Amino acid sequence: MILWSKTQQILWVNFLLLICFITALPMQIGSLIKLNGTNYEHWVASIKLFLEISCVDAALTEDEPPIPTDTSSAEEKMKYDKWTHSNKICLMIMKHSMEKTVKDNIPEATNTKKFLVDIGNKFKKFYKSEKSSYFSLLTKTKYDGVSGVNEHAMKLTNWYQKLKSMKVVLGEDFLVWQILDSLPSEFDMLRTSYNAHKEEWSVDELISILSQEEHTIKKDKDKGHVVQYVS
Repeated sequence: MILWSKTQQILWVNFLLLICFITALPMQIGSLIKLNGTNYEHWVASIKLFLEISCVDAALTEDEPPIPTDTSSAEEKMKYDKWTHSNKICLMIMKHSMEKTVKDNIPEATNTKKFLVDIGNKFKKFYKSEKSSYFSLLTKTKYDGVSGVNEHAMKLTNWYQKLKSMKVVLGEDFLVWQILDSLPSEFDMLRTSYNAHKEEWSVDELISILSQEEHTIKKDKDKGHVVQYVS
């Protein structure tokens, strides 16, 4: 029977934990969120957490140390080796967790911190462009009279929610008025009713009212066609 000292026992336990971590790492990497065109903030938070838990985030939290020379101490050489290893692992994991279309649009980098900054800058430009696009769709799209007024209202609501997720605060009353303003002249009485109403309508209330109003308009049109045909 081999008797181990306390230090040897601790080293052995740490070794076993390391083996378990290395074995499970591919599965953990596979479960990482993939960076696409809409989830940058979620991705960057998850990737930082993953690298920290994995104890390989030195390249993310520390600047690159000087390249060791013949006069460098053992501690300085060890620190550089640790950072270099961390930098290599971080870049591999970050690139692995990106959609190809996103990765192809990010400049190649050999430094983890710079790579993360480049990704952030790319998405800032992307978000500005995307915000402008969604805002234009929300404020300029008019009802085509074909898709159904409920579907039209839901389409505008979806663009509003996209802007909201990008921290563009417009307010639900803005969306309600935008939906009303996008409708043709047949809905003029409804707009007048809204303006005369003391309380604001919610989007859900508006969609319900629009459904009833569209049904009434269609009935009136059908009656007009019948009268025209009889005469």
